[in-house]
Amino acid sequence: MSEIGLGRRVSRDERDLNYLLPRRASRARSRHWYSAGVMDQGGTSQCVAYSGVKYLTTAPVMNRPIDPVPLYRECLALDEWPGEDFDGGTSVRALFKALKKRGYVTEYRWALDAETIVSHVITTGPVVMGTSWHRDMFTPVTTTGYLEITGPVEGGHAWLIIGASRDRRNPDGTRGAVRMINSWGDGWGDRGRAWITLTDLETLVRDDGEACVATEVKI
Repeated sequence: MSEIGLGRRVSRDERDLNYLLPRRASRARSRHWYSAGVMDQGGTSQCVAYSGVKYLTTAPVMNRPIDPVPLYRECLALDEWPGEDFDGGTSVRALFKALKKRGYVTEYRWALDAETIVSHVITTGPVVMGTSWHRDMFTPVTTTGYLEITGPVEGGHAWLIIGASRDRRNPDGTRGAVRMINSWGDGWGDRGRAWITLTDLETLVRDDGEACVATEVKI
């Protein structure tokens, strides 16, 4: 596995409450969206841009891959902090501002709880996540393929949810999990993927986390 970096910065804006993602009802219990290949940000702080490119190239709307480095630079220019520190990371908000400026999305909305996130994944499409990243999350549990949100927080990271199951039996005895894809190459986890229980997802969202989706445009 290559060197791995983080790079998501926390952003808060009370106006987000005016743009919340509606919770859609569905009888479906699971869904997995096609997402070919795994990206690798290496040791850079560009996880936000990499998660954005992966979002654009994952079903149901699949655009051609774009270069994450220029996208990251655009995020730095649009984010909430002065200056453009290339190694300082950026926000999920800046990512969707950049994607909207490029014409890939027309609007974006926020989810503040795991149930709304899961409902969106099952009914509509993937979700970009920005969360704290705990030390033990760097390596999924070998025997189960799950991330454990234990250990001290090492920084912030952006990643993508590409699937969800309400009925999956988890090692901790709970039910329900999401399938995430990371940007640390296919040598990480299960070919770049891992499971997170819905209980842990809720904890991550509540603890300085964010979930964002957009109305995409095929370019």
